[in-house]
Amino acid sequence: MSPSNEASNKNNRSKGLAIALFGVVCISPDALLVRFLTTHGADPWTIVFWRLLFSIPFSAIYAIYDAGGVKQLIRIISSGRRYYSAAVPIQATVDICFTISFVHTSAALALLLISLNSLWGAIIGKIVLKDELPLRTYVAMILAFGCMLIIFVPEIISKEEENIATTSLAWAVIPLITGFLSASYFSIVRLAGRDDISLVGGTPLGAAVGAISCIIVKRGQVLPSLFWDTDMWKFWLATVSHGVSIGLMFVAMSIAPRYITASETALCGLLEVILGPLFVFFAYNVVPGKWTLIGGSLLLIVLAAHEPIPLFSKSREMYRRFSKRLSSEIGNDDKETQHMLAETLIGNGDEEIS
Repeated sequence: MSPSNEASNKNNRSKGLAIALFGVVCISPDALLVRFLTTHGADPWTIVFWRLLFSIPFSAIYAIYDAGGVKQLIRIISSGRRYYSAAVPIQATVDICFTISFVHTSAALALLLISLNSLWGAIIGKIVLKDELPLRTYVAMILAFGCMLIIFVPEIISKEEENIATTSLAWAVIPLITGFLSASYFSIVRLAGRDDISLVGGTPLGAAVGAISCIIVKRGQVLPSLFWDTDMWKFWLATVSHGVSIGLMFVAMSIAPRYITASETALCGLLEVILGPLFVFFAYNVVPGKWTLIGGSLLLIVLAAHEPIPLFSKSREMYRRFSKRLSSEIGNDDKETQHMLAETLIGNGDEEIS
């Protein structure tokens, strides 16, 4: 691989990580908005309907822009209908089940099971996509899972009043399936990318399918006047904000897997576990428990340590390669010149050595 290709791969990976993290930041207020809406009378199906409805304009506009026009988008969807037929219902199901998981199981149990998507992503990537995952990714996922246990297991054990022990196995399966389907969606996006098929059109289509499903379940009873118990403008502000955040997250998570593996995308998604409670704290003054603070801090350390490793290793590899090539061109004796030139070339890694 030429130095320019190595630099391009590094830049692509950095771009994918930045996009994934942006999507996580956008979706992090989700817990806060759901809490606010349910406090004032909204049920999960109604919440899902309105947030998906308001997300469609943002995701649709981006899809049209990314495709280069409406006709081009239709052509992309038609040519990639095999991938769209799998990705669209999965995306709609994930969004619906994510909210329902918090209604029929505890928040701690739901987040724990959903967060297993990083492990599902690694398994799918290895088996289906033939990913060559480095050892550091396996170690990071195991450590991240351990951090999740630190955060949630003490809460599950201590909160007997939540009746966790008698939670129906059928309901507990919902967040587990949500995590698996989330990892499956990321993998489908990457698989389609190998055939030069963009699934960005699946974002508005998935939102539309989910919204229609909610309308069917509620039999059209989704107007806020039927349940809202405070100022109506607060409902619209919350639901529009919810829709915008969901739309941006869907777009980001459609793009990020083009540049990074499904397991890395899911690993970045674990940051929502930290950011979500922070938004709730700022709004409702709900202080996270000590285990959340301890496990969350360790999780951030794992993520922070995981990401720079490939950059450092690539830098050392490039330095050795440049030094070896320079030694053959300017001689082995001039070590200082070799060192200076190698550092200069690494610092300008986007330029290929002629």
